[in-house]
Amino acid sequence: MSSPTRADGHRLRIGQFAQLAQVTVKTLRHYDRIGLLRPSEVDPDTNYRYYAVEQLPLIHRIMALRELGLSLDQIGVMIDEQVSSEQIRGMLALKQAEAKQQMRAVRRQLSMIEFHLHMIEAETSAPPLNVLVKRLEPMRCLSFFAPAHLSCEAGLQHMRMTARTINDAVADGRIKHTGLSLDIFHGETLMSFVDPELDDRQHEILLGVTADQEPLTLEGLGSLTIREEPAMPEAATLMLTGPQHQHLEKITLMRRWALDHGYQYAEQVRYLNHKGPLQTTDPSEFVAEVQVPLEKR
Repeated sequence: MSSPTRADGHRLRIGQFAQLAQVTVKTLRHYDRIGLLRPSEVDPDTNYRYYAVEQLPLIHRIMALRELGLSLDQIGVMIDEQVSSEQIRGMLALKQAEAKQQMRAVRRQLSMIEFHLHMIEAETSAPPLNVLVKRLEPMRCLSFFAPAHLSCEAGLQHMRMTARTINDAVADGRIKHTGLSLDIFHGETLMSFVDPELDDRQHEILLGVTADQEPLTLEGLGSLTIREEPAMPEAATLMLTGPQHQHLEKITLMRRWALDHGYQYAEQVRYLNHKGPLQTTDPSEFVAEVQVPLEKR
């Protein structure tokens, strides 16, 4: 008899096979009872179950189909019909996309729950904001929009790629940068740079440029157009540090501050970056002046 602690050639004890397949021994015994996956050999003297290495692809197929939500009866039929690996991969890819969407929705829900909890607390215990109202000067700029509906990870990767591309263009003289950069979020809902709920043309990026700057196209970013960002007679401003998603409560309080002081706020939030994506890849190091344009009610 072979040692029970190691594989004998291609013959594996049930525990070893379970470890390689990342399933439980109980699951394998159940699959044996219902005839879905039988051991390749059962020792008549000890009743030990042995499996063959060659059975690993089959158990991986079974478990993949289980992840798709199929019943064991349905899986048995599909195994008998010899559904191809390519078909299973296609079904898993669809399930993966669905699971990612569900994860984004749950993250979004958790983020909004946290936001509302903070706002409830802020109603009674938040310290007063050091809001400064000032005029925002006009700026000649290159304008382009960040892509919409990216996951947080993809959004961060795109932000870093954008920074590299812009810095390279500044270094070789294609962008005549004044050093000013703005992130502008258009619309009622406050979003972060990497929020998958961002819509098309909601996150605009402005780069201050000199008077002789021409429009240009950059790989990965597309067309950068020239536009004049107008002066704004009054805006509520506040210095904030760290990742942009941590600012949502304070920006909401800035809007409340505006209403309490007789203003109407614009459905736009501007970030004047003192230390932003062009200067660091670490969002925790960001320093920005948040600007909420105002007009008297």
